[in-house]
Amino acid sequence: MMLMAYLLCLLAPEKRRYQAIYYTLIGKRTTSNLYAALAYGLLKWLQIYPNLEQAQFQAELKRLQTNGWIAMDERYVWLTVAGQQKQAQWQTALVWPVHYEGPQMGHLPQFTARLMLAVQIVSEYHHQNSQYYPLATSMKDRVLVVSWFKRHKGTPNFSTQFQAELTQLFEQLDLQQADLVANQLLGHQVLGKSQQQLAQALGSQSLTVRVRTIDAYAQILGILLASQATYPLLSELVNQAETQLSQSTLQTWQLIQQGASIEQISQQRRVKVGTIKEHLLEAAMLLPQFPFDRFLAPTIIQKLGMLMTEQPTLSFNAAQAALPGLDFFEYRLYQIQRLVISHEHR
Repeated sequence: MMLMAYLLCLLAPEKRRYQAIYYTLIGKRTTSNLYAALAYGLLKWLQIYPNLEQAQFQAELKRLQTNGWIAMDERYVWLTVAGQQKQAQWQTALVWPVHYEGPQMGHLPQFTARLMLAVQIVSEYHHQNSQYYPLATSMKDRVLVVSWFKRHKGTPNFSTQFQAELTQLFEQLDLQQADLVANQLLGHQVLGKSQQQLAQALGSQSLTVRVRTIDAYAQILGILLASQATYPLLSELVNQAETQLSQSTLQTWQLIQQGASIEQISQQRRVKVGTIKEHLLEAAMLLPQFPFDRFLAPTIIQKLGMLMTEQPTLSFNAAQAALPGLDFFEYRLYQIQRLVISHEHR
């Protein structure tokens, strides 16, 4: 029921590609999908539900359709009048994340797992216990946490400092969020409660507990990224190499920042020009300070601006007919710039 309510709130009376919405929720970062998420104003929810099954998503849409709240065809979904009324009612009743910002949260599940494992290891170490089952995480995250622990465990007062940082961090969260996170942590002779158990204890829905927990960890990640000096131990659990960009896009972006041109990067990386342009489109959607002017000539901005003011849904073919020589990259980049500006002004 809850998931259905949240999904309804992501829809609009205008047609939206439902597959693009699903890909946004699970965090699939193709250029066309990111563009759809940006156009729908849903980019902030990127990867909020990484393990949502396609079948479950489809089943929830089916239920919305059966209730008469949405209409669908083979690609698109849109709200009916009854659906718009229902959406207005649910929008205010649901708990929404405040600190979650999709593009920056690409690695939130991994960070969450690392923090939980670190708390468990330090707690058991503090009580001089080496006989315990470590929390199940990916190999990569376990290696990162174990090497972090080995680096620091010899330092005097290590566990005290760790505890002090954790306490200070929890004081930044609102009481309810801090309680939720604390209750899910594992430690020496402490078994963290599952979200299901917490939901029962609080008389709440488990999806609400999940949303609040995600938001709390999003806030923690934001704090650690912003003030590393205050949390020297904890901020090392944030893998700084994990930016919002995919690995290949990041390499392109670093070369762009060093002043290289698209053609130079293409030759240097032995990658097609088209691929480099895809990387730039991804960066333009995910990075706040993207230098649009560097890739769009003033004449193109002016002409496309005039055309799109008259016809906001101007297709690439129509734009190219009016502006011979226009490249798809320039057309899409200009569209992205318009969307980014319009979201900033809301």
